[in-house]
Amino acid sequence: MATTDAGSVSEKSLYSALKATPEGKQTFANLVIKKVLSKDYADKVDQKEIDKQYNKAKKQYGESFESTLSQSGMTTATYKDNLYLSALEKVAYKANQKFTEAQLKKAYKDYTPNVSISVIKTASEDDAKAVINDLNDGKNFADEAKAKSTDETTKTNGGKMAAFDSTASATTVSADVMKAAFALKKGEYTKTPVKVAGTTDATTGTATSDAYYVIKMNSRTAKKSYKQLKSKMKDILVDKKLATDTSAMTAFVGEQLNKAKVNITDKDLKSALVTYTEAANSASQAKSSSATKKTSSQSDSKKASTAKTSTSSSSGSSSSSSSSSK
Repeated sequence: MATTDAGSVSEKSLYSALKATPEGKQTFANLVIKKVLSKDYADKVDQKEIDKQYNKAKKQYGESFESTLSQSGMTTATYKDNLYLSALEKVAYKANQKFTEAQLKKAYKDYTPNVSISVIKTASEDDAKAVINDLNDGKNFADEAKAKSTDETTKTNGGKMAAFDSTASATTVSADVMKAAFALKKGEYTKTPVKVAGTTDATTGTATSDAYYVIKMNSRTAKKSYKQLKSKMKDILVDKKLATDTSAMTAFVGEQLNKAKVNITDKDLKSALVTYTEAANSASQAKSSSATKKTSSQSDSKKASTAKTSTSSSSGSSSSSSSSSK
């Protein structure tokens, strides 16, 4: 691969050096996972959605996009590949999850489709009340936002936020703002200030003060039928499950690797998939233990029921005997 006065560098030496690193092992693991999952799930991956995520990140970071990726040890090509692998893992995971109609219908009931709102953020409750009084007097919401909002992200656009639905994360819109917004009809605004409590960043220790919002509903997307949104409800439940169980995806991938009977022939890479297979084994043991406890519980319940019936029967026999004697 390279020659110097001091000697050459071969592909073999590069390969030996790379596979000894954590990054090299993870790259190898990703290649194996992609190979295994692609067999049954590659056709379910939405490439348009991957492109959308990529373009969103590119737009967000602008000219620093490639340098930001470089700091994380990635290029634009490897970033796209990571997006693809994540999408592949998710569609494979979703395809193997089973939810009851009751679970899906509850998710549908709790779901609110996209809304478009505008907000005016203030530093105190009195400031928010003053804004509400101005709106009650007929002043324009966008003008009030530009003049009085402390939210630098939205104020120049008249307070308008990007559309969101009930699955939006807290980093996108706070739960308090979301709840207040969903209670509004088109054209309405909150008549009382909406308080959002300040927080403290666990990593940096940076604290933010309480804020008070005035919220206006610009428009609401009509909610489609349960039948039309059933697949989306499954997506929502999958996302929720993965968010609350950080080991779920790792265990699932491990299960798929076990089913595919992966055999690593390179002794230096034998441990590359151990994180996944150990998670799968732990999940399997937990399921087995749960099933044993359930069976034991059902057995105890059955024994208790049988004993109760037997006691009742004996009591009845005694009563009959007693009656006959009389």
